[in-house]
Amino acid sequence: MIEHKKINPETHEIIVRPNPAMSWSLIKKIYFSFTILILIIAIVLSYINLYLAIPFYGVETIFLGYALYITALKSTFYEKIRITPTEIEISFVQGKKIFKEKFTKEWSKFYFNPPTNLKHSEIYISKSGKKTFIGTKINEENRKKLFNLLKAF
Repeated sequence: MIEHKKINPETHEIIVRPNPAMSWSLIKKIYFSFTILILIIAIVLSYINLYLAIPFYGVETIFLGYALYITALKSTFYEKIRITPTEIEISFVQGKKIFKEKFTKEWSKFYFNPPTNLKHSEIYISKSGKKTFIGTKINEENRKKLFNLLKAF
């Protein structure tokens, strides 16, 4: 998913996010419905005196909640590209961790390597021979849109 914001006539901000599999509200709904299903199964098992299986259902529910939480946490990754008249700033944000790189606009250029049979396309900007890849977690169609958007600036 690509979001373009025009801060002022010369400053643009582009936010690149991978498409998450599920939203946080949907994850919570699925987890609570699964928990209710497990609770119903535990009540039925207690009526037929099978108490030994009930703790395993609780442990399974705890592990599922942890796995869904980690999945939601990993999907908070996004890239923010801020283009001003003099510089390009790229921020990689993962939760509270932020990694920033700044480039001088006159000395920088965005490059696009088209896809081949063995690998997907790549968008990068180089600084002193070091490549910084952009949009690695989005699909091919969004990567082409991103490059066309970056090319316009």
